[in-house]
Amino acid sequence: MKDIQGDDRAGDVHADAALYAVDALEPGERAAFELHLRGCAACREEVAAFGEVGAHLAAAVAEPPPAALRGDVLAAVRGTPQERRPEERAEDRAGDAPVSLAQRRRPRRRWLAAAAAAVLLPGAALGGWAVGTQTEQREQQLVAQEQDRQNRLLSAPDVTTRQLDVDGRPATLVVSAQADAALFVASDLAGPGEGREYQLWLVQDETPVPDVRFGGGQVQVWLDGDIDRAGAVAMTVEPAGGSETPTLPVLAAAEI
Repeated sequence: MKDIQGDDRAGDVHADAALYAVDALEPGERAAFELHLRGCAACREEVAAFGEVGAHLAAAVAEPPPAALRGDVLAAVRGTPQERRPEERAEDRAGDAPVSLAQRRRPRRRWLAAAAAAVLLPGAALGGWAVGTQTEQREQQLVAQEQDRQNRLLSAPDVTTRQLDVDGRPATLVVSAQADAALFVASDLAGPGEGREYQLWLVQDETPVPDVRFGGGQVQVWLDGDIDRAGAVAMTVEPAGGSETPTLPVLAAAEI
């Protein structure tokens, strides 16, 4: 006796990936599909892709998507024709040879697979929109925090600026001991050289303390150390990764 599922399902077992991803397979079907997964790289990739979509949706903040995006998704769903089930076509039943259970279930399985994909794929668009929105909001927060930090420095009662000459190119140091903050700004620093980078030093009690490192070009960096304890700032070129003691010569220095 032939298995009622047997080879009749072999042709569309790959369609079970979407159903497997949304846990819509019956226990026996799930076990059979998991056995199939062991030898089918394409299905493993498809299941993994659906899983990533689900993870994005689970992690996304619940925010209303743009109206246009919702409209596009609804239009796509409404525009997807649903295949008529064979039993609904009475004129085709007369004289037909007996069909297997798998053959009767195949249209339903294809429709379920399409429905599962319709759930997950629009979800990918919505999840991507939410992740993109979160990224944009985070960037806006960082910009606002940076602006607030600069405002506090510039509004400090003791804020001062020091002009530096770095190999013939201008740079500015904005300093406030009361705010315990210092900002180094340059618009066109020469590159420090391959495998090297610039490093600033806070001179405390005549001892240079290593601070922030950076490259050439347009630069805007905050010093990390205790500005209120420093008497000067110096700048050198160091091997990539920085140094614990300055490498001479000192390129620029300013008392603060």
